[in-house]
Amino acid sequence: QRYKDDLAKFGVNLIVRQNIPFKEKDGRATMRPLEGRVTLRALVDDESGITAGFVKGDLVGSLQGCLATEKQKDRHAEYSKLYSVGRLFHEPIWVFTRGDTPISTLRDLKGKRIMIGTRDSGARGVARQLLKANGVIEKETATFIDQDLAADAGPLLSGAADAAIVIVAADTEKIQELLRVPDIRLMDFAREAEAYTNRFPALSKVVLRQGAVDFDPLVPTEDITLLSTAVALVVRPDMQSALISLLTHAVVHNPKSGFDKKGDPVLFYRPGEFPTANDPEFEVPNAARILYRSGELPVVLKSLAPKAHNLGVPFSYTAFVNEHWTTLVGVLGMLALLLPLTRGLPGVYVWMVRRRLVYWYRQLKTLERKLDNGAAKYDAAAVQAEFDRIDLHVRAIRLPPYYANQLYDLRGHIDLVRQRLALKPQPIRMAAE
Repeated sequence: QRYKDDLAKFGVNLIVRQNIPFKEKDGRATMRPLEGRVTLRALVDDESGITAGFVKGDLVGSLQGCLATEKQKDRHAEYSKLYSVGRLFHEPIWVFTRGDTPISTLRDLKGKRIMIGTRDSGARGVARQLLKANGVIEKETATFIDQDLAADAGPLLSGAADAAIVIVAADTEKIQELLRVPDIRLMDFAREAEAYTNRFPALSKVVLRQGAVDFDPLVPTEDITLLSTAVALVVRPDMQSALISLLTHAVVHNPKSGFDKKGDPVLFYRPGEFPTANDPEFEVPNAARILYRSGELPVVLKSLAPKAHNLGVPFSYTAFVNEHWTTLVGVLGMLALLLPLTRGLPGVYVWMVRRRLVYWYRQLKTLERKLDNGAAKYDAAAVQAEFDRIDLHVRAIRLPPYYANQLYDLRGHIDLVRQRLALKPQPIRMAAE
């Protein structure tokens, strides 16, 4: 809701969707929750209408490497083209077991019944890869139960399951209750945590300190090292940079609180750690990185978008200006330089027109001088031919109607001089004897 309110100030309507129509393998269309790989598939589907979504850490990273199948590697190549606008908060990997089932590593889960989450959950995908890395494989060395562990840990306490893997934030009510349920244990990753973070770069190590949950009774009774993922806000690669900037701005200025709903400090919370642009699975676009560095929106969005929204201008126009503002500034600068020059263009054009006419006036003046110098000093036939040449070229001149009077003046002067030639006595030629 905080993201929605923040984006609304700039004229962007954020529509939150919990479910999406999903085409099953048998062709049936069903409604599936937008989580896990359903979210990823919606993001790469041009017809889904989904442009952004929350994705669990390591969900895409687990689709590569020696443990991944060829199909998973193809999916990884497809999903890794998506962009991330940041990691938002920790989601530790909680491995709960019955109190009478001593588990120190994931390898100890061989032969056990393990709850790994529902079919569509992101937790299921991450859990399966971690278990596979330890030789715990569905139907071969263990039994996987596609269910979420309830807050009361009923399946564990009743003996229906031996272990459960839960990947959720520490401030959820489910985790707070599970940590206080007697007769279940939380597995410690202390011995192999560094190895996991090396093998799976999207994972990090966090430590649940003794007494961090409660002092009376003491929960936990000793320090427990956990592995943690971090939720990413992922967007389509064709999202406009203006929208990426606004979404990143909403993320940066609305970080998750360090206190839960009851006002208690959130486990593993460190001020300033999240949100972060450091993402090991997805590329972070330049528009998002710039905002993480500056903390502020680009000038165009910061100043223009709210005003345009108040005036009812669609955000698409603001996005266009933001995308091409450097080009627009350059064009406006060129226009500012050219404007003074354009004021002189009419005069230049008039000069060019007059120059064409003046040239033929000079030719005509030359002929007129020959007439004025006396009849015996010119060849009448040659002069007449020159008149015809001048008249032919002048008639071929094309000028706008506004300047037609000047052209007709020139043609009139040609006729006037030609009449003078006709009235001149022809020079007498004597035949040689």
